[in-house]
Amino acid sequence: MQKGILRDIQFVEKILQMTCDTLIVLDNNNICLDALVKTDNPVLNPRLQLIGKDFLSLFPYETAKIIGQELEFCRLTGQESNNNYDLPTSEQMYYFKFIIQKFDDGRLLCQYRDITRRSNMKRRLKAALTTLLEVEKEARIGHWTYNTATQQMMYSGFLNVNRKDVLDPVFLRLEEFLEIVHPDDKRKVYNFFFIDKHERQVVEYRISVPGEKIKYVVSTKYSRHLENDEWLISGFSQNVTDLIQNRIELEMILSVVFNAPYSIHANHLDGTLVFANKECRFQNHIPNSQRIFTLPISDVLKNFSSQEQWEEIIHELKERKGFYKYRCDYAYPERNIFSSECRSFLVKNGAGDEIVWTIRRDISDQLRYEEQLMKAKEAAEESEQLKSAFISNMSHEIRTPLNAIVGFSTIIANTEDAELRQEYGQIVSSNSDQLLRLVQDVLEMSHLESGKLQFHTESISLHGILRELEKSFNQPIARPNLYFHLLEDDKPVCLDRGRLLQVLTNLISNAIKFTPDTGEIHVGYTISSESLILSVTDTGIGISPDKLEDIFTRFWKANSVAQGTGLGLAISKSIIEQMNGRIVVQSEEGNGSIFKVYIPLSDVK
Repeated sequence: MQKGILRDIQFVEKILQMTCDTLIVLDNNNICLDALVKTDNPVLNPRLQLIGKDFLSLFPYETAKIIGQELEFCRLTGQESNNNYDLPTSEQMYYFKFIIQKFDDGRLLCQYRDITRRSNMKRRLKAALTTLLEVEKEARIGHWTYNTATQQMMYSGFLNVNRKDVLDPVFLRLEEFLEIVHPDDKRKVYNFFFIDKHERQVVEYRISVPGEKIKYVVSTKYSRHLENDEWLISGFSQNVTDLIQNRIELEMILSVVFNAPYSIHANHLDGTLVFANKECRFQNHIPNSQRIFTLPISDVLKNFSSQEQWEEIIHELKERKGFYKYRCDYAYPERNIFSSECRSFLVKNGAGDEIVWTIRRDISDQLRYEEQLMKAKEAAEESEQLKSAFISNMSHEIRTPLNAIVGFSTIIANTEDAELRQEYGQIVSSNSDQLLRLVQDVLEMSHLESGKLQFHTESISLHGILRELEKSFNQPIARPNLYFHLLEDDKPVCLDRGRLLQVLTNLISNAIKFTPDTGEIHVGYTISSESLILSVTDTGIGISPDKLEDIFTRFWKANSVAQGTGLGLAISKSIIEQMNGRIVVQSEEGNGSIFKVYIPLSDVK
C-alpha cells in the first residue's frame, strides 16, 4: 500500500466523502464557510448553494432553535455535541445525527449524518415489539426456558396462571412449577421436559392453584442439545382457558341442538344443507354417517319436493326481514306427525355467509286437542240444545197424560154409569202407563250414563219373548198390521230377558209411530253359531239419508210434534253396545226402514 495516503491532500476529499454524509464548516455567526455535501433530502442536498448562507435558516424553526443552542454550547465550552434530530418535510419525516466540534476560535466543524433508514427500522422494530407484546398479552402467552442440568426454569410473559403477569424474567425450579400443575397431568408435564426429546413437542395440561378455577394451558417446546447430554429447552405457553371453556360450551350447545326433540336443519341460500340434527335425520331417513353438505334440500328433506318450494321460503324470509313462521302439513308416520310449526331465520356465519336455520316443531297433538275441544264444545252446545228441547218436550209429554188422569179421575167420581166409569178408567190407566213409560225412559237413560246398568243373563226362549210382545201390542186400537215370525226350532239362548224385551219394545213402538195404519211391521230373528240377529221391518215413512246418523242421538226426534222423549232408540243402542252388540239401520225415505240388532252369543244350547 502506498505510504502516507491519509496525509496526501489529493485523497482527503475522497476519504471524507467515504466516511461521512456531509461535512460543514460554520463561523461564529453560523454562516456556512465550506461544505462537502453527500446528503440528499429536500433540506440538505448537493444542489443547494450552502456557502455564504445562514445554516440554521435551512431548518424548521423548532429544529433550528435546538441546533443553535448546541452550536453556542460548543463555542463556549469546547465540548463535542452529538445528538439526533427530527427533520419534518412535506414529503416525509427524516432523521439525522449532528456532531458539532470546535475547530478553532472562529470556526465549528459539523458532521451531518442521515439516520432516517436506521431510525425507521428502529421504529418499526419497536412498533412490532409493542404489537407482539399486545398480542401476547391478549392471547395470554408466556415464554420460558428450562435447563435440564440446573433443573431451573426462567419464565416471563402474560400466562397469568398464578394471579399475575410477569414482565421481568423470574427463575424457579421444576418442582416449584409442578406444584401448580393438576395432579392428573404432572406425569405428562414431566415427560414433556425429560422424556420427549423431540425438537418440537406440544403438551396440554391444567393448572390448579388453590382458590382459583382450573386453567388450561398449551405449551410448545424447542430443544437444543448441550454438552454432557444435557438439554436447554426453550418454548412458549398459552393460557387457553377461555378457548377450552368456549369449546365446552359450544360442544354442549351442539349436543343440545343435535339431540333436541325438534327437527333442526341449516342451509345455504341455494338450499344445500349445512347441518341436520338427529331428529331431522330420523324423520327424513338420513343415516348419521351420511355427509349432507353438498346435497340439495329437495333431495334430502321430504317436505321440500322441489327447489321452487325452497326459493319461496327464501323470498318470504327476505320480505319479513330474516324471520318467517309458517305451518308445514307434511306427514311423518314414524313419529305420528301430520302437522308442524316451522320457524326459519337468517344467521351469518363466521365467514359472513348467510345461513338459514329452521326449527320444525310437532303440533299434531295440539291440533288433535283443539279438534277434541271443538268437538266437545259442539257436543256441549248440541247437548244443551237437546236438553232444552227435551225439557220442553217432557213438559208437554208429561202434561198431556197427567191432564187426562186428573180430568177423567174427577169425571169418574161424578159418573154413575158403570160402563162409562169403566171406559174412563181405561183412559186413566192408559195415560198412567204412558206417564210411567216416560219416567222409566228418563231413569233408564240416567242409569246408562252413570254406568250402573246391570244385566241378568239366563236361558230364555225367543218364541216366548215374541209371543209376549205379540200379546202386548195386540190391543184393540188403530195401528199397522204387526207380524211376528218364529223359527221352527226354538233354541234357548243365554241373554238378559228384560233388556231384550226392552230393546224390541222400543224398536216396535218406534216402527208403529212412523208407519200408517194401512202399513205392515214384521218382527223376526235368526241364530248363527256366534250371534243372534233380530230384525224389525216396517213400511212406514222411512228416514232421509241426512238423518240416519241422528236417530240414535239422545232427545232427538224426527218429528217434534210426535209423542215420546226421543230416548227410545238411544237407550236401545246403549243397551245393545253394553251387550257387545251393534245395531244398524237401512232406510229409504217413503219406503220404510229395517232395523237389525246383532248380539254375540256366548252360549247357544
